[in-house]
Amino acid sequence: MSLDVAPPTLFRASAIAAAGVPWLADGFHLRVKLNPWIGFPIHPFAAWRLGFDEELTELPIQWRDSYGNALTVPFDLEQTGGFAEGSLFGYPAADPCIWAEVDVDDRGLRVDLLDALHATAGGARVLATRRSAPFRFGHTRVARLQVSGAGTVSTAWGLRQTSVLQETAIADRPPDLVFGLPLPLGPWYAPDSNTDPLGAAAERVALAAPHRLNPPDNPAGRLPDDTDPDAETRRIVERIAPEYVDPWLQSGWYDPDLAPAHATFSDSVTGADNRPVKATAAITPSLSTMAVDPQIARYLGLATTVPFSATAPIQRANVWVVAGRWAVQRERTLHPSSEQLGAPLTLGDVLGPPASGGWADGLLDGVFPEAPQLIGDLAQRPGGEDGPWSGATLFAVAVAAGDAPPDPPDPFQLAAAEPGQWNPSADPDDPGPGSWRQPVSLGAQPARGMVGFARTGPDGPVALHRFAPPQAQGYVTRALPLVPNWAANNQRVVEDRTVPADPAGASWRVWGADEFGQWSDGAELGVPLPMRPAPPAPVLEATFRAEPADGSNGPRVPGTLRLRYTAPDPGSAAPGSLPIVELRVGVDGEPLAPRPLDPGETVVLEATPEPFDVGERRSVRIVSTYLDADGTASPASENDCAVHDTRAPQVVPTSPMVLWAGQKDATGLAELALRWPPQPHADRYRIYLGDARRLAGELGLSLPLTPVRATQAHPIHLAGDQLTTKSAFTFLGETGGAPSGDGFVHFATRIPGGLRSIQFVRVVPLTAGGAEAAFPSCGLVPIAVPVQDRPPPPLLDARTDPNLGLTLTLRAHGLRPELLGAAPGSAPEYHLRRTSRGVDGHYAPIHLTGYLSGPDADGVWSATVNVPPVELAPFVHRVWYAEVRYPAEPALPPGVVALPADGGIEPAWSTVGSSSEGLWSEPSLAAESLLVPPDGPGAPAAPDVTTGADGSVALSLGGLPTALPAADAPYLLEIYRGTAGTLAEQQAVVPVLDPTLSWTDPSPVPDAHFDLVVVDPIGRRSPATRARGAVA
Repeated sequence: MSLDVAPPTLFRASAIAAAGVPWLADGFHLRVKLNPWIGFPIHPFAAWRLGFDEELTELPIQWRDSYGNALTVPFDLEQTGGFAEGSLFGYPAADPCIWAEVDVDDRGLRVDLLDALHATAGGARVLATRRSAPFRFGHTRVARLQVSGAGTVSTAWGLRQTSVLQETAIADRPPDLVFGLPLPLGPWYAPDSNTDPLGAAAERVALAAPHRLNPPDNPAGRLPDDTDPDAETRRIVERIAPEYVDPWLQSGWYDPDLAPAHATFSDSVTGADNRPVKATAAITPSLSTMAVDPQIARYLGLATTVPFSATAPIQRANVWVVAGRWAVQRERTLHPSSEQLGAPLTLGDVLGPPASGGWADGLLDGVFPEAPQLIGDLAQRPGGEDGPWSGATLFAVAVAAGDAPPDPPDPFQLAAAEPGQWNPSADPDDPGPGSWRQPVSLGAQPARGMVGFARTGPDGPVALHRFAPPQAQGYVTRALPLVPNWAANNQRVVEDRTVPADPAGASWRVWGADEFGQWSDGAELGVPLPMRPAPPAPVLEATFRAEPADGSNGPRVPGTLRLRYTAPDPGSAAPGSLPIVELRVGVDGEPLAPRPLDPGETVVLEATPEPFDVGERRSVRIVSTYLDADGTASPASENDCAVHDTRAPQVVPTSPMVLWAGQKDATGLAELALRWPPQPHADRYRIYLGDARRLAGELGLSLPLTPVRATQAHPIHLAGDQLTTKSAFTFLGETGGAPSGDGFVHFATRIPGGLRSIQFVRVVPLTAGGAEAAFPSCGLVPIAVPVQDRPPPPLLDARTDPNLGLTLTLRAHGLRPELLGAAPGSAPEYHLRRTSRGVDGHYAPIHLTGYLSGPDADGVWSATVNVPPVELAPFVHRVWYAEVRYPAEPALPPGVVALPADGGIEPAWSTVGSSSEGLWSEPSLAAESLLVPPDGPGAPAAPDVTTGADGSVALSLGGLPTALPAADAPYLLEIYRGTAGTLAEQQAVVPVLDPTLSWTDPSPVPDAHFDLVVVDPIGRRSPATRARGAVA
């Protein structure tokens, strides 16, 4: 029965046979790799070498060229473009091919073993390489091969895992060797009771002690490069392990309630700012990282060396089985549930179902007699959320490909992982030339083991490793291993953190080792010196001192700018910065003279902007730049400083004419809406309102005793410049200086609609800087609310004469003298409305407007209106109404002549100088008129009489009188029919709507005659006209 091999992701073993390999001691080298999910085993590893009977099978490989075309062996690689890739099929993951050899005619060939499961950004991941015959590989799973170069590829041979891994191969014999942790018996580890664990670790280290210096210890490759193996062993066993490894072991394996897989180790380290920082890390993965150094791996029992003399001779395939047992928690969650995984992934999912106890456990119990008690006690250990502890037995297979060990790895494909960055200065007061750091990407292929890193220079390369122990302490000093960081972009990165500042830049050399310690050739990378950081943008403190107003009207310099800068000192400058040596400033587009300065110096400059117009306010742009010692300019600092001219704008012209507010509305308020052309340099306007009585008191004036409000306003308007204080006014508000679509500045507010006295508005312009025109110099604008009084409705009489026409007499009673006196020399106004009956008098059309005469001795104002007959429509009934109103109130006093001020203040909805028209009275009672012609209608003309073929009689008349459509009734035509000796009877009454008319007798009578009579709209009848007709 074959052995069940553990998933390589959990437990993997590998082996090579080193004979004359430059970096390795002669012998079989075995290594195991453990996943931190399971950690270290609970006892040492046991390893058996299996027999190999040289019975190989031909491998079924499908070869394809770089275009995907299938190839058939043998094929000439030069004919396929120098490249081909082969995929092995028919070997499942549970029974893989573990060894393969390709027959080739080598003319410069390279064969790579590729990872079957994982790829890199640069393509397939290379696991091992052979550049010379035999082209042979041993690995956990051989599934993909790649050939390149020149040669002929023939048959490939292989070895299936189950053909050699049988229980019977190891069940009846003890292991060939054991190797494990250098720990005594404890709660989580049972050592080999036949050996001293620490002594065994020292022996493993001594067997494989290096005989030559590694690249980090000899980056220049100087010869001789041989070492003293005993000194190398003493360094590891007596200094490195006790100081760097053993503290982690002590923290992880001696607490029965805390398994090594969950344990952590804490220590104090030095942070980036040189202050101590406490760091904590998980023990298992940390020890695995230390084991990247093969010597540490040997100390920890993760690697061992078997001298050729201690085992069977080298064969083409040298197969080893490695076994171990672990304390595991099968319920431990490795990955939470996700869209990709679905349910959470547990350790039990990866391990598979537990194997029942049997020959393997019995075999290992015999090798490690103290282990059964430890395993039996696992169920009592605290498990927490990850579930109970149990034991798990795992096997791994390692195959050494005889005398064909893998070649050293390829050199890395180096590149700058990102641009270099300057370091902060250790001494801000004396920064010196500075240093910088540069991350270096190792390329797409991952590092297989530790990395060597050196900075090259004229004096030779310098290794960028920590060295331990220090020199002159009785031990050889060697570089500690370096493991690249794993960047977010899946690149492996090493970093030089203190690159000296050299104008030529810097260069590096990087080596990579495989898991056994074979080193690649060095790869080179050079990069230029990073760009020095530009100086920071200047920080400006700007103030403005304005010049006082001087009465001028043209452009002038408004004042002085004071500019204050403090250059950054070296301690506050960006890492890598050079000293700032110069300040350059531009004000309002004009540069100032460059100003030398020292780091940390405070500089105060004075400058003036370009000339400003009167009252102008704007931001002055100040552009500042630092220059460093290399002439590199900082980012421009652009700042705006508010600057204004203190001179006030010109006042808005005014006129003595009274401007009228709107009528009082239902709320009792009246709208005051004004407008004026924008004044040059005025940014906004403040509006004040003063009452005539208050202002007259301020001026010591007596208002004229007159109802004419324009007369009262005139003396106050003339003395407006004597009103110097704002306390006599009410502030109405402020409006912006931007004109509306009509080109005017508008201001509107609401004032009490019951104001009878005259009011005055004063508009005061301001600049953007707040400079206000002198208050007394701003003229007064008289404002009044129109009178709301209506006269009583007048009396209206109407008399109509057919010959003389219509006479309308209008009489207005009760007009108030004071309201008549407000418009001296003007008479009350009337208008007449005419309409048909049934229309409200308020909406009847206006027929005539005029002025009343009077008053008579009784105070009655009257007017007589004559309407000639030609303007009256006969038989049309008309209704007349009359309305009157007081005379319009003038905008100026009688005898005063004034013109509107050009560019001055005016009402928004009327014109300057217009009078204030009063309100119309209610309409009078209706007066009616109807014109009736003196004579009745005349007899109609004789009709034309025709007899139709059907015997009907038709009468056709012309010249008939008609009434207007608005008449009370139309003219009528009465038609009578009779015969000799009988009385005529009325046959029809037809409205006369047109001067011509036709009528047909529907039932004619022989020898009949017709009498025709016209009737006007009031019923007057004409004489009859007789017509005769014949009947066929």
